[in-house]
Amino acid sequence: MRKRFVKIISISLSLLVLAMVMPALANTAAADPIELRFVRIGNDKPEADFWADVIAGYEAERPGVKILYDDAAIGEPIETKLNVLFAANAGPDIIGHGILSVAQRAQLGHYIPVDEWFDAWDGASDMMDSVLANGYYKGHQYGVGYSATPYIFAYRTDLLEEAGVSVPKTWDELRDASRALTVTENGQITRAGFVFPMKGGNMVEYDVFVFGNGARFMDEDSNPTIDTTQALEAFEFLAGFLPEVNIPYDNNETNPFLKGAAAMTLINNVALRPMLENPDYAGKIGVAAPPWNTEQATFSGCNMLFVGRDSKYPAEAFDFITYAVSPEVELKRARIERACNAQVAA
Repeated sequence: MRKRFVKIISISLSLLVLAMVMPALANTAAADPIELRFVRIGNDKPEADFWADVIAGYEAERPGVKILYDDAAIGEPIETKLNVLFAANAGPDIIGHGILSVAQRAQLGHYIPVDEWFDAWDGASDMMDSVLANGYYKGHQYGVGYSATPYIFAYRTDLLEEAGVSVPKTWDELRDASRALTVTENGQITRAGFVFPMKGGNMVEYDVFVFGNGARFMDEDSNPTIDTTQALEAFEFLAGFLPEVNIPYDNNETNPFLKGAAAMTLINNVALRPMLENPDYAGKIGVAAPPWNTEQATFSGCNMLFVGRDSKYPAEAFDFITYAVSPEVELKRARIERACNAQVAA
């Protein structure tokens, strides 16, 4: 009887200890979710707000995962940010970047192939082939596109009306309008008629003029065709009038048009959005196809999401990517873009 009594007490004590320990273990698990660091290209607040909303929705559905959105990266050149992080073997789990980063970062090993998860993803069939191709490199899928970024011609409707200038459609009209809209004080341009970057990264603004002159940077067989007559003509056209009308800037910096310091510019639709949502410019911003010479054309980039080399949770990182490009999230993005377009039309 005594042994049985002692055994009962021992079992009871064990159960009591287990009952005390289990909540502590549960609290520890709840307090330590998987953390995924997310860094993306861009410095615009509306896009940052959009991603904060996406992250909140994702975390609500995946309580065991926490997305650490690196707000400090916003406004800092992403190339600098990524180079520093990867050099320290502390690269982000999830990276939002553009087309031209794919080959470079894949070659460096900063982006990892996502074929394993991509092939098992049901939503892959919903993606346009042309968008998926942007993230494909040397036989592997690295990135998944989330936002096409066509370059458009943006202009100040109030300034054009004030100067009696029509929206330019051709190169010659652009040159003439730029000169008419430029404001100079004491020999310095204080308001650019047409603002164009003179240094920086990809220089896709130049590509717009090359494409508008009927040229491409590769032929139908994907052979480079950089030194074409049409490309030289585009360069000479810009060089012939930009010194008279331009406030030079680095295209890694904020476009002066967004600061009210220019009457016309080339800019992608995402970068223009903060100005469209600024009440100070309500009804004053118009958009059109870029002026062209022999062919109406423009450049369209594509921002994509990648999984970083240093991620300890690549499968979870890809899961966030699939959520971010889900139909529900993309429809939300489309509604935002449509609202901005409606402001322009108004």
